[in-house]
Parts: sequence; C-alpha cells; structure tokens
Amino acid sequence: MTKKPRIVIIGAGMAGLTAANKLYTHSNDTFDLSVVEGGSRVGGRINTSEFSSERIEMGATWIHGIGGSPVYRIAEETGSLVSDEPWECMDPTVDKARTFAEGGFEVDPSIVEPISGLFNALMELAQGKEEKETSQNDSVFGSGGIYENATSVGSFLKSGFDAHRSNGGEGYYGTWSRRSLEEAVFAMFSNTQRTYTSADDLTTLDYAAESEYQMFPGEETTIAKGYVSVIHHLASVLPRGVIQLNRKVTKIEWESCEEEGPVKVHFSDGSVVSADHVVVTVSLGVLKAGIESDDGLFSPPLPEFKSDAIKRLGYGVVNKLFVEVSERNFPSLQLVFEPEDSEFRFVRIPWWMRRTATIAPIHSNSKVLLSWFAGKEALELERLTDEEIIDGVLTTISCLTGKEVRKDTDAKPLVNGHVNGNDEEVLRITKVLKSEWGGDPLFRGSYSYVAVGSSGDDLDAMAEPLPRVNKKGGQVKCHDQAEVHELQVLFAGEATHRTHYSTTHGAYYSGLREANRLLKHYKI
Repeated sequence: MTKKPRIVIIGAGMAGLTAANKLYTHSNDTFDLSVVEGGSRVGGRINTSEFSSERIEMGATWIHGIGGSPVYRIAEETGSLVSDEPWECMDPTVDKARTFAEGGFEVDPSIVEPISGLFNALMELAQGKEEKETSQNDSVFGSGGIYENATSVGSFLKSGFDAHRSNGGEGYYGTWSRRSLEEAVFAMFSNTQRTYTSADDLTTLDYAAESEYQMFPGEETTIAKGYVSVIHHLASVLPRGVIQLNRKVTKIEWESCEEEGPVKVHFSDGSVVSADHVVVTVSLGVLKAGIESDDGLFSPPLPEFKSDAIKRLGYGVVNKLFVEVSERNFPSLQLVFEPEDSEFRFVRIPWWMRRTATIAPIHSNSKVLLSWFAGKEALELERLTDEEIIDGVLTTISCLTGKEVRKDTDAKPLVNGHVNGNDEEVLRITKVLKSEWGGDPLFRGSYSYVAVGSSGDDLDAMAEPLPRVNKKGGQVKCHDQAEVHELQVLFAGEATHRTHYSTTHGAYYSGLREANRLLKHYKI
C-alpha cells in the first residue's frame, strides 16, 4: 500500500481550518492530515465569549462588507446571522453618538460632522476609491500639495487637514479655539482608524500600499451566533483526532532530501512528527518572534527574502475593553481630548485613555459598554488591574462630561443635565473584561499592516512556499543533487494575503490558496 503524504497544519484558526476543510473534502482520502493547535481551543484570533449574559467577541468582530464575503456566505448558510439572544453590535447605528470634549461640554454636530466627512473623504482618497485630481477635491482640500510626498497615511491625513479651511469661522468653545477643536475631533477619528489598522501611529502606515487594500461592498455586520460558529462549521467535517489541541510547536526542521518526511515538527512535550508538507498559519507576531529568538523557530533559518518581509511588515495590538455598568440607556460617546502640549489637560485622565475614541453600549438595551484600544495603550490595558481600569474609565467620563468622580465609583456623568436624563441615577462599573492579544505568546498581537518601508510585495513574499527550488532540465535538485521535496513549508494567514490582509476573509482565502496548491501538486 502506498504511504499517504502527511500534511501537518500548524494553527486551528480561520486559515488553518479552511485549509484542512478543503484538503479533507477534496482529496478523496489521499492525505494523512492533522491540525496541531498550541492553545486549548479552536479559532485563533476568533474568540466568541460571554459577558454580563451577552454574547461578545474578544477578537475578530465584524464581517467587513457582505457582498462577496466568504465569511458572510458561511454565516448565512449556517443560520448564524440570527439569534433569539442579544449580541454585540446587533444594531450599531441605533444610537447616534454624542461627542464630548475635555473641559466638560458636548461638541455640536455642526463641528463634528464636517470633520467626519473630511476624514472619510481623505481615507477614501488614500484607499483609491475616488480620483485624486478633481476640481471638487481641490475645492475641499485646497489646490495641489496634499498628495505630493506622502509616505504614510498619517502624513497624508495631516496634509489633508492642514489644507482644509473651516467654514464655521473662528470663535472659542470653553478653552478651545474653533481650529484646535476641529483638530482634536480629527485626531479622534484618526484614533478610530488606528484600531482598524492595528498601527500604533498612522505615520507608520504605508501610503502607497493603502490603495491596494480591498474591501467588499455592502454593510458591515456582526454574527448573531458568534464568529466562532463559522470556525465550528469549517471544523465539523474533520474526523475526530485530526485537530489536536495543546500541541505547541517549538521548531520546524525543513529543507531535507529525506524520503521519509522531509519536514520535522518539534513540540514542547519533546515529541517530533515527520511530515511531507507543513502549512504554517501562525500570526506574523509569532513569526517575528520566531526569527528573532536565539534558537529560532525554523531550522535552517528562513531565507533572507522571507525573513526580511517578516521584519518589514507591521503587526500591531488592538484590544477591546468591556465594562458592565449599573444602568441601561447609556449613550454612545465620542471622546475628544486636549493635545499633549495643552495647559488645559485634566491630569487625572490616565494617558492610556487619551487615544480612546469611543465608549458605547454594545447594543441599544445593553448595560455593557465597549471601548477599543490600539498600540501602546492596548498593551498598557493588559497590565492594568480591574480597579485601575474602573477608575480610569469613570474619571475620563466624568472629566469630559463636566462632573467630578469619587473613588468609590459613585460618578454622575453629566452634560447639560444627566446623560441618562435621570437625576437619581449614579453610574457604577460593576464588572470588567478585556482582551489580551499582545501578551499571549500564541499570537503576540492582533493583525498585520503594511508599514512604511514595506510593500505589498512583502505580503506576496510571505505567501511563497519553501524551499525555493532551481529547476534544470525539468528535475528539481537538492544541495547534494538528490531530488528535493517541493512545498515542504507553506504559509497561510491574514498576513500572507496582499489585498485582504488583517481580515478573517483574508485568512480564509489564504487557507484555500495553500490547500489548492497542494491539491494541484498531487493532481487532485
């Protein structure tokens, strides 16, 4: 009996399980297939959980556009888009956000909305959704200059804002001038964009690559039965034993000419598994750590073209903070902070709250509020105690809405009267839950971005299988001239997709790509 080719997939997230699903369902039992997962659950950066009796997402949250999305298709086909129980962001547009500025006053929509429109128009231009040279754009941003010499999305946005001329006149709003207030509102939208990209600072986000990023048309939506329902659907076809949990990989030996399993996968328990092909779906953060460690994840080390791409690409941290409050009907808040050099900054607002753009209920009838953190603030959030978080959030709400907060958390968030409209209500935070993607050694962050100094070519390099082989006269040769095994190490995951990086559907597509590569190799 001919020995089946053994395929080991490292990681039971979206990419790994998509690859396993495709290989198992289309190979006619050709392969000896296994999926090894270092953690105790499937899903990877998808992690549906529960908080205050509500379904929430600790990781991936949104289906980014429903038109053509494979994730949306699976969720729709499996009936996962509807539920009798409430879930996170089930009605994200039901409550229009109210904007509060440091100093204790509510910012009028007549100031916020034009800046929102400006920011969105600039991002659409950066993403290549509109022509950059039109008379209409010139009238909005001023003629010439804002597209020249833009190396980063951050520098482009700054040029666009600087070219913008407010039609609202001057005047002062408390301690704010009209221009300084507009600039702070613009910074608020920039902070939201940081959570979309995972970049700590938008000046590290490459401008040229931004237009390559593709989005699906249609609305963005969350999954009623949880994102993990898509994961469970992909895994459901696999026989028992294919997915192996708590199997942490410590080293991958490759570039072998051995007939029996040219790749050897070493595990933390000392065991070793030989394979014909290994599909690596770990995060870019794990790969960065793997090539920087003394003993290295790969033996021999990855070739320069691959390791350089890993080093150049950006990979950031985004964390979510959920807090349970004592009352329902809390409004959606947008938060505007004084700049770093302002003498009017409230010193009691902790630094890790100052680039948080929003605090909002997860749906209209929920007692759970959600805030997003990116970069240094996200990492700091992981280190804080629940008490420090409660104090920081309540202090921030109080300082922006104009009332003091007491250490016993009896804070009344007010602006022109009680936010909730009830003089007797006292806001208390009763429970806290936060994600901790940065400190988790299985992920070391959240998702990738194209950093200044890298490009889409690096994403393509990430996807290229190893070894790179030289074909002379139709025969593939090893170092000792013996025949080499092709496709020893393949790579999948969101950081390997040139146009859909940072997304679950990008991870899905990458898993399909590598499965199809193997099926084609075996002429299946």
